[in-house]
Order: sequence, then structure tokens, then C-alpha cells
Amino acid sequence: MQQTAQGWLVLELTNSAAMLGLTGAVAGLPTLFLAAFAGVLIDRMDRKRLLVAGNLINAAFALALAILATTGLVQFWHVLVLALFAGIALTIQMPAAQAVLSSIVDRTAIGNAVALNSAQYNALRIFAPAVAGLFIAAGSLALGFWVNAIAMLTVAALNASLSVPRDRFVGIVRPAMWTELKDGIRYVASNRVLATIVLLPGVPALLVLNYITFFPIYARDILSVGPAGYGLLTGAIGVGAVIGAMSIAAFRPSGGSGRLVLGGLGIVGVALATFAVSRSLPLSMLALALLGTFQVSFYSTTNTLIQVLVPSRLRGRVLSLYLLTSIGLIPIGNLAAGAIAEQLGVEIVLAAGGLITVAVAGLVAFAEPEVARLRAAHLSASAGEA
Repeated sequence: MQQTAQGWLVLELTNSAAMLGLTGAVAGLPTLFLAAFAGVLIDRMDRKRLLVAGNLINAAFALALAILATTGLVQFWHVLVLALFAGIALTIQMPAAQAVLSSIVDRTAIGNAVALNSAQYNALRIFAPAVAGLFIAAGSLALGFWVNAIAMLTVAALNASLSVPRDRFVGIVRPAMWTELKDGIRYVASNRVLATIVLLPGVPALLVLNYITFFPIYARDILSVGPAGYGLLTGAIGVGAVIGAMSIAAFRPSGGSGRLVLGGLGIVGVALATFAVSRSLPLSMLALALLGTFQVSFYSTTNTLIQVLVPSRLRGRVLSLYLLTSIGLIPIGNLAAGAIAEQLGVEIVLAAGGLITVAVAGLVAFAEPEVARLRAAHLSASAGEA
């Protein structure tokens, strides 16, 4: 909801595709520069406390934006500063959440847990953007920020109530942070298949995920559907995402396979290219639903494969490297896409990104056949026997 309201607010304040790209980039910059160190921190400290702290900080920044928007004092630089600090909190919060999940769920059920976690998150993506679009249409844009602030406080309270077993590696004498960071990087680099799984999310981060940044332009200028249609476009992604997550949980409870990773990435590229050239709201929503379905399948499966491939003592660091590629590279993609879209148009940027993504998925399938042969169920069983 906050993302929907914030995108429309930036468009109202600047009327610029480049500024939309800049806002998305600023929000992701902390992940680009701090994600790897956040992983070391998570492996050293109490993961639940870090998770709750991230929730509370994000609630504070949502509250600040709500007050500024309500009072009419908000300026573009306010949005940029708050997006930057919220990004810092999120850089710690996201890998901490994944590390907590793997601490409280049996290893053989991690695939199902990741999928269900994704399903509940994306279920709200169906309704919240549509509601935010109605808020905007009714002249109450700031309500989206108020709701997010309250929701983040609620999430902090729920996470604080969790019973999370203390990791046996927390609190012991450890090497310097830089040494531990290098150990995590060295571990990933030593395993070619794991390195491919960790690096592959960088492709959609650079070429695909900027589509969300340009939704306000599609809603207002290309499809001419206004704020309510803006919410519908974002909600269509949520519908597809829930379908993808529940399908993984129901039909591939072990977490999926490398084939699903590569196939899902290819379909994401096709769906993005279709959305880019569509001039029909129903076709655009259908393409976005398909994109959401396989986007979640791709990320849920790569996440699960990493969870079962990596030992507990290194999991925080490797998950943070995964966060670096899957989210940290988004700012670079947003900045580049925004600048190119300002000159050539957003349709060309998104269509090209989708087609290149399809090509990369095919290239990895051909060059790294062992990735396609990965199966989370087999890896979980092997780890349990070990």
C-alpha cells in the first residue's frame, strides 16, 4: 500500500519517469552497499531482535511520511530521505526474517514454509494496492502511509512474541566481521551451482523489477485508467503471486527444482514483454498475473535451494549475498531504466528487459545443466542424513 501511494505521490510532485526511477534506486541503495555486512551481523547477533528492530524503524519512517503527506508539507526530497532510511532497516529486516524462518521450521519443510510465507505476503498485494488506489482517487493518498505505519507496529509485536531458538553460534568469540564476510563469499564462490543460484536473481533485479516503478505512468498515460486502474495493475501482480506461492506449497512442498527456477525466469521475461506492449487493461492485468505467478515461483525456489544448500553457521551471510543480488541491484536497474525511459519511452525499456531475461534463462540452462538438475527434496534429505 505504501509503495502504491508513494509512487503516485512522486509522480504528482515531479511528473518524471527519471524521478520515479531515482526513488526506487534510493530505496534499494542500502541493500546494494550493506547487505553483505548485514548477513555477518545476523550470524553474530540475536536474529529475532534484529527483525523486530527493523519492523519498528520502518514503522517510524512510514509514520513520518504519513504526517508530512497529511499536513501538505511533503516535498520530493522528504520522500527520498525517508526511502533511504527505510531501505537501511529493510536490509537488516529481510535476511533476519529468512534466518528466523529457517530456525523455527524443520529442514525438510523449509520449501513449504517459504512458499506459504510468500503466499501470505502476496495475498495482501491483491487488496492493498487496490485500496490504496481508491484512497488516491478519493483524495486521501496519505491514508496508505498511515495504514502501513500501524501494520508495521503490529508486525513488530507479532515477531517479538515468537519463540525462536538461540543459534549456537551467537555469542561465541568470532573473527573480525571482514574475515567472516570473506568466508561467506569464498564459500559461495567455491560452489559453482550455488554461485549461479545466488547470482541469477540479479537478472530480474536489473531488467525486470523496475516495471513496478513505472506503474503510475502506465496507469495515467499509456492505459489511461487513473488511480483506480493503478491499484488494479498492482493487485494483478498479487493475484498471480498468490497463485504461484500456493501452487509451490501444494504441489511442490519440498520447495521445487532448478528447472522451475530457469523455466519461471523465462516465463517472467515473456510476461513482462507482453505487458510492455499491451494497450488493453485486461491483457495487461493477465500478463502481470502471469508475471506474478512465476516471479514468486522463481524467488521461492531459489530461496529454498539456498536454505538447504548452506549450513546454519553461514546461512545469514549467504542469504544476505542473495539479498544483494535479488534486491540490492534493483537501484542500478531503476536508475538505468528511468534514464533510458526518459529518452526512448518505458515500453521499449520493459520490452527489452523481458526479452533479455528470456535469453539469459536459456543460456544458463544450456551452460549450467547441473542447475536444472537441482531438487530441493533431495538436498533436504541429504542434509538430514548428514
